[in-house]
Amino acid sequence: MEIAHAWAEGDGKRPLESLLEGFESRHPDVTVTDQYYPDLSLTVKSRILSENPPSTWVEWPGESLTPYMEASVLADISELWTETDMSEAYLEGPQNLARIDGEYVAVPINIHRLNSLFYNTELVEEHGLDPGRIESPRAFLDVLEEIDTDSVIGLQQPMKNPWTVLQLFSMLLIGQFGPETYRNVTGGDGPAYENEIRETVTLLDRYADLASEDATFLGMVEANEQFIDGESIFFTQGDWVAGTYRDIEGFDYGSEWDHVPFPGTDGVYAMGMDAIVASADQQGEKDTRTFLEFVGSPTALQAYNKEKGAIPPRRDVAIDGYPPFLQDQYRDFKQSGEQVGSDALETHPERFVDAKAALARFVAERDVESTTQDFLEAYS
Repeated sequence: MEIAHAWAEGDGKRPLESLLEGFESRHPDVTVTDQYYPDLSLTVKSRILSENPPSTWVEWPGESLTPYMEASVLADISELWTETDMSEAYLEGPQNLARIDGEYVAVPINIHRLNSLFYNTELVEEHGLDPGRIESPRAFLDVLEEIDTDSVIGLQQPMKNPWTVLQLFSMLLIGQFGPETYRNVTGGDGPAYENEIRETVTLLDRYADLASEDATFLGMVEANEQFIDGESIFFTQGDWVAGTYRDIEGFDYGSEWDHVPFPGTDGVYAMGMDAIVASADQQGEKDTRTFLEFVGSPTALQAYNKEKGAIPPRRDVAIDGYPPFLQDQYRDFKQSGEQVGSDALETHPERFVDAKAALARFVAERDVESTTQDFLEAYS
């Protein structure tokens, strides 16, 4: 059988190799071909049209899978979930994103938290701030406006790519109006929430005013480097950026940097996630079932996520050897009252593209009303 993916190197390739090594040691009779495609989505769709789909491939779960479901090309793996302990051990949020129209069609393999607000502990103390006591995006805006000086940036916001701006928009929407409003908006009921969308875009505009003058030319990596260098007190991004912090001498978790949930999102775990899906041609194939069952096991997820710098989507994985930051993230994940997917996971792919286009225009024009109308159209 084959697994297709887009991980050539870095934080994707090595974790996958670790997972496959573990599988092959337990199931030496099953040969797995590890196939890299730089444009995975396009290649998979082309192979499906050519009636030669890969056995399995890596994909975002949730609404990203809707086009595949509409084309009836995904295997229904509901029996795998119900006949093993997966349906009991996976938390509710990942399970919801693994199902489309009631059918389990994916095995989530990692969780990255999106609603983390990182902060420089020395700068926070210097300005007399208590990040854990900031209760909403609007209250956080008030804090940022109070500390706005030429010497340091309150919250650096990379705006070179629209997805980073869309991610901030999502955190503002959840923080100000709650996860249910966020789900309804991303689910296509945007016009019913015109006032909430307009207010969120207004907040986004004011946040952008407080970023650096070159923010529209900054990508995530550059903005993160500025945070590490002490040029920004706060930085909000997926927790994958914290992997960089481990390699910086003298920049230690709990002493030089720390984090809290983005204001207003305490108790919410906003998730980015990868999953493995199988082709409908593999329905009932024993080797594919064996592989997917292993992928969803505590053993596989422990090894994979330790290498990935992420946390497992199950509640019963031993993470004693994980870095303290990830141990804390895993604890918060298991204790969270609400788990929501990223905009990419909760939004139909066509709406997701339109939402990113709306933010690209926003960065160029900074017109609150036209962006609001763009969002109403995108999320309908």
